[in-house]
Amino acid sequence: MAVLNELPGIKVTIEVNDVKAQEYNDEDGPAEDKNNRRATNRCFKYIESKDDSPFSVVYHLDNTYGQLSRYDALGIYLSIDGTQMDSCLWESARYPPGSPVWTHRVTGTRNTSAHSGMDSIRKFKFSKITTIDDAGKDRVARDIEDFKRIGLIKVYVYGCSVRENRPTHRSHRSTRDRDFEVAEKALKGRAVSHGTAYSDGGLIPQTSTVSVDFYPRDPLAAFSFKYRNALHKELVIPRSPTPEGLNALSEAEIRRLAAERLEDINHHRRSPTLKREPRAVIKREFAEYYDLTEEPTKREWKKVRIDDKHEAIDLTDD
Repeated sequence: MAVLNELPGIKVTIEVNDVKAQEYNDEDGPAEDKNNRRATNRCFKYIESKDDSPFSVVYHLDNTYGQLSRYDALGIYLSIDGTQMDSCLWESARYPPGSPVWTHRVTGTRNTSAHSGMDSIRKFKFSKITTIDDAGKDRVARDIEDFKRIGLIKVYVYGCSVRENRPTHRSHRSTRDRDFEVAEKALKGRAVSHGTAYSDGGLIPQTSTVSVDFYPRDPLAAFSFKYRNALHKELVIPRSPTPEGLNALSEAEIRRLAAERLEDINHHRRSPTLKREPRAVIKREFAEYYDLTEEPTKREWKKVRIDDKHEAIDLTDD
């Protein structure tokens, strides 16, 4: 759960497949973020994305101890991949100190529908990005601009006061599925894996709109979530430690050992399986026994003279 120490009553989470996503600190976030809106407080996180998985953005505002009562209202704005998707309003008068935590879940973006009093909703889901190698210069330049904010969820929180309640309903821009094929050079080494696509969420009732004045003019807080499927590649999640025995080996030696092991496995798979037959038991009978505890008797060997100077022992005679 993304939390700011300066604003402990405001928290933001991402749910993937209706399960709260594990968050990891984005250590490079403060340096990479240009902070164009000049947010006073910022929080940077990573989450893991999965192919075609639906996701939602959830706000938790806790005014139990009156920590948010100094603001008449808080305006919360959601931007995904550089496009504003949703906005909502929390009013302190409706949630005085001691009230339950206010939770608001954004599952998709609203589109104007042809049905009176209803909007259509297009639900968020992660869509896999594919890269191409042979793109021309014009394509690369276009993709650099189109994909520079891809893979980023941002939530801005403003302090504000309600100026006017409008009985009318606002119209919404139509959101269309985009092409997630990109020139590899356009990513400039970024390990971006997904963008945000949409699925049909049916019809929902329209909401009314209000006019507000911001105070201060700049956001009180900005929450940033980079979504990736290759968190190990970006070293966000530490890699599993290498076994101690391999530390002393070079990469070439490790490859050689792995190749030999693979060859052994393949050879074992190719070898026919032999059925072991039980060995026949041969019963041996002995006609005589030797007592090995006694001193051996001295055997007289038969000697044969070969010539005048040499003798030989005849071993053929029992």
